[in-house]
Amino acid sequence: MNQQLIFKLQRIPKRPGVYLWKDKYGQIIYVGKAKNLFNRTHQYFNKVADVKTSLLVEQINDVDFIIVQNENESLLLEANLIRKHQPKYNVLLKSNGGYPYIVLTNEKYPRLLYTRDYKKNRGHYYGPFATARSNRYDMYDLLLRLFPLRKCSHIPRTKCLYYDIGQCLGPCINNIKTEQYTTYIKQIDEFFKGNPKEIIDNLSINEKEAAKMLNFEEAKKNLELIHNIKGASKEMAASQNINLKSVYNEDVVGYYIKDGLIAIVIFSYIGGKLLTKHQQIADLYGTIDETISEYLMQYYYETYNIPKKCYVNLKQDLLKQLSNLTQLEFINPIAGKHKIILQNAAKNAKLFMQSNYLIFKQHKAQTSDAFNELRKLLSIDNLALIHTYDMSNLFGNDKIGAMIAIENGTLNKNLYRKFIIKDLSANSDYAYMYEVIKRQYTKMIKENLMLPNLVIVDGGLIQINAAIKALNELNLAQVIPVIGLVKDSHHQTNGIVFPNKKVITLDHKSNVYMFLSNIQEEVHRYAITFFRQRAKGSTFKSILDEIPGLGNKNINKLLSHYDNIANIKNASISELSQYVKVDIAKAIKDKLK
Repeated sequence: MNQQLIFKLQRIPKRPGVYLWKDKYGQIIYVGKAKNLFNRTHQYFNKVADVKTSLLVEQINDVDFIIVQNENESLLLEANLIRKHQPKYNVLLKSNGGYPYIVLTNEKYPRLLYTRDYKKNRGHYYGPFATARSNRYDMYDLLLRLFPLRKCSHIPRTKCLYYDIGQCLGPCINNIKTEQYTTYIKQIDEFFKGNPKEIIDNLSINEKEAAKMLNFEEAKKNLELIHNIKGASKEMAASQNINLKSVYNEDVVGYYIKDGLIAIVIFSYIGGKLLTKHQQIADLYGTIDETISEYLMQYYYETYNIPKKCYVNLKQDLLKQLSNLTQLEFINPIAGKHKIILQNAAKNAKLFMQSNYLIFKQHKAQTSDAFNELRKLLSIDNLALIHTYDMSNLFGNDKIGAMIAIENGTLNKNLYRKFIIKDLSANSDYAYMYEVIKRQYTKMIKENLMLPNLVIVDGGLIQINAAIKALNELNLAQVIPVIGLVKDSHHQTNGIVFPNKKVITLDHKSNVYMFLSNIQEEVHRYAITFFRQRAKGSTFKSILDEIPGLGNKNINKLLSHYDNIANIKNASISELSQYVKVDIAKAIKDKLK
């Protein structure tokens, strides 16, 4: 384990939640849940593991986590994140049908249904429930016995057994008024809120009356129902804030302050499901409200996924100002579910600060030293904004470029950019770099944006010359200096290349080496991530499409379990046959030779 991972593991809380293992490229390779995050994450390194777990542990380079309030929430969040990120070491939940709901229909004669499908206009939904299958269905069965609601999907012309045993009001033979259901609907709602007092009081009266009449069997049945209701209602009432009953996209923002630093966590609910956590530590300038509002302005200006609403603890005038300047509605939740979620986001921000405080301070000090060293090396006083570029393609297909931004020594992911090469005739790193540089700075000039003080390209003179040609055509060659980063035979950052062919080999123990190496690794990670996303839907898929009998369903299975063609090529026929037939697995291997 690297020192940063060890440091983070030591500070993981002993609370329920979800943990995310990441590889050296920042890719999520496994999502897991735990009642105790600290104990569970440490188990991976403290005991002998099976082959699969050993392979996972070998690739672990970083960890992230989200704390929740109970086990039910951790189960739901785990399922959401697995379906979103499709980590290669998760299998079971990738195609799972989802957790069930209990729905009270809005029909004239309502029913209680047990379903995995969420249809907004069907009725009032309770859940979803991630408890053991037997428990959640027992709760449903208990409700059916307690409330004499209609059981039939279509109303018959004659009575049924449920009417005879007192578990249905019998709309098939009786003229039932809608008002008669009001009491039951209210009691069901209170039951799911963890307040079954009225139900229990009614059952207690029935139990006592049955005992007076010496009907001990009926009295015993009522006592058992009371006992079951108390246990079931308590479990149902466990607050669940992972999946909301909303079809809209919503963000919830929490923050934590310590020693002039602010940690910000943004929970993003996509279609009502918590799928993303954005988090960042930054220096606190000015008041807290000013810092948060300025951060959110920049965040939503740069992001492509604008939610409908954003819940954040800010003053009313700032909320109104942000709402007027952006495309979304800012709200400060006073109470209710969103207030609880906001408080949990703040708790996560605090834990993120505790896990990363010393790392951030150390990185900040090293960055400051590295900046000073880099200024001396390059004879550049101002390095407020640095752009770094990398290109990627496979056999001339899926040609893409990527740019990351370093603002005042810190990665600013809001300024990252992805590029799809538009020139179909381009077939070299020179052509790719030229197009990307030309497009980026043409746009920045047009929009009057602040230009970088330095451009770094991943590569040598070929990439440098391409960048300089593009800058020359925009009259920026004398304004923006360009350098390249070259690697040694072990594919590690080795030195700086200048346009005049001068090369400075870097001391691997120096701050400037660590700074530039991290930059080069980050831009490569960003480019590879974008490339994989496109490759999964184009080259990767097109090659598999050529295999007779494979089909889209099986292609999607393979896409869920492998990141690239190389991984499929290296997989054995036996391994591939877990997902496809043996003869098709052989055909895949033959095709990829």
